[in-house]
Amino acid sequence: MAENKNAQQVREITDKLEQGIKELFESERFKEYLRTMSKFYNYSFNNTLLIAMQKPEATYVAGYTSWQRNFDRQVMKGEKGIKILAPAPYKAQEEREKIDPATQKPVIGADGKAVTETVEVLRPAFKVVSVFDVSQTDGKELPDIIVDELKGTVENYEAFFDALRQESPVPISFEDIPGGAKGFFSPVESRIAIQEGMSEIQTVKTAIHEIAHAKLHAVKPDEKAAPEDKKDRHTKEVEAESVAYTVCQRYGIETSDYSFGYIAGWSSGKETKELKSSLDTIRKTAAEMIEGIDAKLKVLLAEKAQSVEQEAVPEKKLEAPIYRETANYAYEAGELESYRASLAANVECRRAIEAAISSNYGDNRLDADAAVKSVLEQFSPERVRYVLANTIQQKDFDGRIPHPLKEWAKTVEVCPENASRFLVDKPNPGLTALFVDAFRQQSEAQKEVTSEKTEERDPEVVAWENDEITSIEVKTVEVNSPIAPMPEEAPKAHRLTAEEKEIKAAVMDTLKGQIAYNNDGMRASYRASNHSFNLLARNGVRIEGNTVTQNGEPLFKIHRRHAARKTQGCYRELMPTLEYVKQEQKQEKPSIRDQLKAAAKTQPEKKSPVKSKTHDMEL
Repeated sequence: MAENKNAQQVREITDKLEQGIKELFESERFKEYLRTMSKFYNYSFNNTLLIAMQKPEATYVAGYTSWQRNFDRQVMKGEKGIKILAPAPYKAQEEREKIDPATQKPVIGADGKAVTETVEVLRPAFKVVSVFDVSQTDGKELPDIIVDELKGTVENYEAFFDALRQESPVPISFEDIPGGAKGFFSPVESRIAIQEGMSEIQTVKTAIHEIAHAKLHAVKPDEKAAPEDKKDRHTKEVEAESVAYTVCQRYGIETSDYSFGYIAGWSSGKETKELKSSLDTIRKTAAEMIEGIDAKLKVLLAEKAQSVEQEAVPEKKLEAPIYRETANYAYEAGELESYRASLAANVECRRAIEAAISSNYGDNRLDADAAVKSVLEQFSPERVRYVLANTIQQKDFDGRIPHPLKEWAKTVEVCPENASRFLVDKPNPGLTALFVDAFRQQSEAQKEVTSEKTEERDPEVVAWENDEITSIEVKTVEVNSPIAPMPEEAPKAHRLTAEEKEIKAAVMDTLKGQIAYNNDGMRASYRASNHSFNLLARNGVRIEGNTVTQNGEPLFKIHRRHAARKTQGCYRELMPTLEYVKQEQKQEKPSIRDQLKAAAKTQPEKKSPVKSKTHDMEL
């Protein structure tokens, strides 16, 4: 019933969309727009791909002189051209058989052979030329039928955007996009970028637009579509914006002024053939997104309401321990409360970090030490380290984050499920990197101070520093007690050596490559580095099932994890955790039982009494 209701609402919205575009076509503003757009050259499918690969955010593209002559715009100094292929046919002389115009047959000479003649032919060829996007030019403004930017707020914006993050098949990040583009989907990098600093309505609409691109127009290397099934740029943009308009309307977000103009601009004519041919795809995709957003938004709003109730309690609660397993594992183990508490604490820590960076940034300078100090007053260093490491792992593609920080982040095991929920994304990645550096310096300095204090103080001096006694001799006497000994304290966790850390990082890198291949097959985007393979081979390390061995001895135990729900018919494998299991080579003290056995062997043997076979009595 719910599906039928959603489908009916989507149909009503798309009908309204089609009618609104028809009314826009009749306006004088659209006529002026068409007169200008007709001057742009229509590029082939291959050239369109070349443009998208070099500049995904490109909109209107023309040659250097074309911008000057047709649009009164000049390419700005220092701009790099987009390379495409342009026809460059050339004339050549060619010998051909002479054809009789009357009979249309070759002319035969006196020698009985066909008569030939030299003709001039035009042979096809191509050359590389440079074109430029409108964002790379300056001058007379182009007429536009799209409003500059949507304004306004969205109810429950944070929860709604978190639902969009979970619905997206690829990661979403905020960044400063050059050229004026509001966002783009990169099929090569498999990610979505959104311009930071926009209004809530514009941000949400752009995110849905790019998610539609990721769902409908992602490049699948193992699938070869027929030429007639390949969609041009116009159809793709019409589909994406139509889905965005439909989904936004469903949640009461008004985008008509923007979406109508955008779709009309990408339509090839008043017939809106791109819209009509894609209506079924648009309606199906919009209905699926609405269903997914509804389910995720319901859970997020419930969690938000619960967190609000918890925040209303004046008493300060102890920080929840970090939970590194998936929700599915927590459900099966009966640890959902721990899972939810840890996730909520991670989200709050992320918000505290973002607020600290924002409040301590001014005059183009970040007081990183003060920002870190304010966060550590609220959360433990382990929690802050966990959130920061997750952030850097999720932004591994970003070149603004230094490589040493990326290597540091790999040493922290983070559960990838819901990792986007506590991703520090609002500040610039450069500011986030400064915060991480300051945090590492403060945490390392605190460790040094603690170790120095421990080494400086002698237990005897601490106990008797106020008395005249300067030393004390303690004698211990071992007494055999009939009472069973108390259980020993659990041994402290092994501290990995530098060599073991390198091995662990190489194992994780190899496992990531294996998991990516198991999940996506040949489409897997992640590949383990040759350095990892060489390091493992050099140290005699092998991955055997769920055990990592070194020279035949167990080194790490692999705890594998899987997604809570099926994707493409199977449970996708997530990033595992490694547990150090190598046994330390040490001389263990024999147990009491072993001591008694050894003592018994030293005693002279006592002969047992002999029993008679007939009378069964002792002699």
